[in-house]
Amino acid sequence: MKYPFTPAVLDVLPEELAGLFRALEITLLEEISKRLTVDKLNMATVADIKALRAHGISLDEITKTVKATTGISDRKLNELLADVVKKNQVYYGSVLDLAGLTAPRALVGASVVNSIVRQTAGELKNITRSMGFLVDDGRTMLPPAKAYQWALDNAIMQIESEAISYGEAVDNATRVLADSGLQVVDYESGVRNHVDVAVRRAVMTGVNQINRAYDEQGMEYLQTDLVEVSAHAGARDKGDGFENHKAWQGKVYRWRRYTRMFPDASKGNYPDFEIECGYGDVQGILGANCRHKWTPFVEGVMERTYSDAELANIDKPPFEYEGVTYTTYEATQTQRKIETAIRHWKRRAAAAVTPSAELAAKSRIRILNDKYREFSEAAGLRMQKQRANVYIKS
Repeated sequence: MKYPFTPAVLDVLPEELAGLFRALEITLLEEISKRLTVDKLNMATVADIKALRAHGISLDEITKTVKATTGISDRKLNELLADVVKKNQVYYGSVLDLAGLTAPRALVGASVVNSIVRQTAGELKNITRSMGFLVDDGRTMLPPAKAYQWALDNAIMQIESEAISYGEAVDNATRVLADSGLQVVDYESGVRNHVDVAVRRAVMTGVNQINRAYDEQGMEYLQTDLVEVSAHAGARDKGDGFENHKAWQGKVYRWRRYTRMFPDASKGNYPDFEIECGYGDVQGILGANCRHKWTPFVEGVMERTYSDAELANIDKPPFEYEGVTYTTYEATQTQRKIETAIRHWKRRAAAAVTPSAELAAKSRIRILNDKYREFSEAAGLRMQKQRANVYIKS
């Protein structure tokens, strides 16, 4: 039986939840821009703007919008993690049966699973509470409910100091909010992440913790000290040692920690798992942006998923696009950059107040969509439109 959480599956697993928060971001930008629009954008006076500011978005409206997304995300997270548990239980039940062992009713205890679920749900709640728009060159974090008032205040300041129209001033202000997008800031480290990146990471941390709990229990039940590492096309091929994921993916390794537990588990000559794959290091397996994982391997019972020959040819040959030569890894990185640019301009379109600003943003989106399709076809990569698709006003 094939392990259900391949790198391709892990890549798309958190996408629905990340997409929810991208949609929330667009909704908030549209709400703000809608309330900033007046009939005569170029004729508005400072007095008109101050009157408009008095009728801003109430905290209740913002809270309701955020709460709706949070409620859906809580439900989706619980469903996702329950499915991860179910599929692991089915998979390891079949593996233990293949090895002639009786699978327990629950390989991993409910208390362990519940602890991981609570921790992951708590991380999502923290993201919701701490997200906001960055303004003043990134120095100030604005909760969503404050962004509308900031945009009006900023417009007043621009009109009074630069003698520009209301429409231009507000477009300038909302562009700042759009360029920021919803961010999550860790004030201790200063690290900033876009909200969908933070959500993806939180979800994947929970999924990986559940998978790891099952994998480790599987090692003990199977009494093996061997692990097989997954493989995928476009693995990181940069750096030395375990930073180069393509060099170690898809192979079988000995995990010394389990050799001490089961000294007679395997007889072959296998490289060291922790040293070769960088287990526990942010640049190694299960580290930052890594989609690889490991599963228990039993000599004489299992066969490797990939042969050495298949691993050597897992990537397509380098190709050229607009005069630049790309490896598969470089192509996937470029594809991610185009997706990020599309999301950026969709935020700009959602936040636009004047017709000209909205038209300019939508024109750029069309250009980027064309480039995304052309580049993906040239690279032979599947387009992952869910990464760029968010609702946008027509």
